[in-house]
Amino acid sequence: MTTRTRTHTRSAAAVALSAATVLGVIGLTPGAATAAPAAPDSTSSDLTSDFNGDGLPDLAITAPTATVNGLKQAGAVTVVYGFASGYDTAHRQIITQATDGVPGDPTAERRWGHLGGNGDLNGDGHDDLLIRYGSHWTVLWGGADGLSGAGQLPAGEGGEGTATAPWLFNYQADVGDIDGDGTADVAVPAQADGAWGLAVYYGPFDRTGTPARIGFRDTVTKDAGYAPGAVFVGDMTGDGVADIVTSGNTRDFASTGRLYVGSAAGLTDAGTIKATGTGAFGDLDHDGYQDFVGGNGDAGTAAAPGGAVYVTYGGPKGLSTTRAARTITQATAGVPGADEKDDRFGDSVALGDTNGDGYADLVIGTPFETGSDAEGTFRAGAVTVLRGGPQGVTTTGAQVLTQNTKGVPSTSEVLDHFGAAVRVAAGELLVGGNGEDGWKGRVWRLPATAGGVTGTGSTSFNLAALSGPSGAAHFGEDFSR
Repeated sequence: MTTRTRTHTRSAAAVALSAATVLGVIGLTPGAATAAPAAPDSTSSDLTSDFNGDGLPDLAITAPTATVNGLKQAGAVTVVYGFASGYDTAHRQIITQATDGVPGDPTAERRWGHLGGNGDLNGDGHDDLLIRYGSHWTVLWGGADGLSGAGQLPAGEGGEGTATAPWLFNYQADVGDIDGDGTADVAVPAQADGAWGLAVYYGPFDRTGTPARIGFRDTVTKDAGYAPGAVFVGDMTGDGVADIVTSGNTRDFASTGRLYVGSAAGLTDAGTIKATGTGAFGDLDHDGYQDFVGGNGDAGTAAAPGGAVYVTYGGPKGLSTTRAARTITQATAGVPGADEKDDRFGDSVALGDTNGDGYADLVIGTPFETGSDAEGTFRAGAVTVLRGGPQGVTTTGAQVLTQNTKGVPSTSEVLDHFGAAVRVAAGELLVGGNGEDGWKGRVWRLPATAGGVTGTGSTSFNLAALSGPSGAAHFGEDFSR
């Protein structure tokens, strides 16, 4: 693609940062030997972020209020690359709208860097990353040297959309092979020609971000007045073709979700499912079908004042007919803590094997959790781990971890929001706390061992450790999927 010529002037600090990090990975030598690819983890979809194609998981971390070129809250994304020993913070990129090839210019209070899904959109063997600003999704292209360049999904402007350029009105998008052709596709809530529904941008994409074709499902007409507001892509049918879980509203504004099964012939409505603002896929009962967990930190009901998590098991038709869905709160027997208003239990969720037994485990972020010292730990945050097993998720052996857990760096303090983001990969539990250090933000790495997640040997890092922008960046607010 043609690189846009910039008309603004960068500060000396920004130039130095750009020269060191933009469109290249610090510490990576082109053509250098890399570690042998890690064995794939079939219990979790969290291992899909492989931007440099070395078979090891990489991690993109948003910093939506980072200051760029003196512009407050312009936003940035940091990528930490995986190596045989786990993530290596010496091998990273920092990308902003001041990065050559990225559309737009840094703008104060834009909060650029909201993460969508990631996957190989152009079929070159490297995962690509979706980033949203305004009503547009930018594609950062993966390659042997990391992310570089950018494309942009065709999209309408100002609330108007067409079949060839839908209006992408929501902060949600996700990636997976929805038609089974071997190339990743993008699912996103959209409007086209006055209709509300679900758009699928089918790959392969060219380097401008243009897909092979665009499909649009008018869900309001076809699905009893349903309008999706969030999307999550995973394989609940176990057939190797991705399916789409959506959350949204009916005509009378009742919150609900729907599952759409993917295939070469298009999408099939597989029925309602409990889904909300966050979600993750993984095989909790190890039966070969991915299960879906939806998190609702703001349940707002008397039954779940502190938030709820919804577990739906997969099966040949999408939804299991043999294992019932269940709702988990902090009032559920065996779950640590108490179900208290505004805890935001379920604000983030992840699925992955944290103890090596072959079953995906459920990790739940509760970033507004307050400890026993209400004044000193107000909304400091916590993370709960529930084990998977032959009968699915269980509260037996449940764990809760905070910054006051032995070995975890720092301490639980007011408004740290430990648990704002969670992810299981590379033998670690990654935890984001966007309020840490006066809203600068931080990411913790907790070892996942045969005995479960432990604070012993855990480490943490922030943007300063990565030579990134300073200030209240909210680093760790979200991770790539």
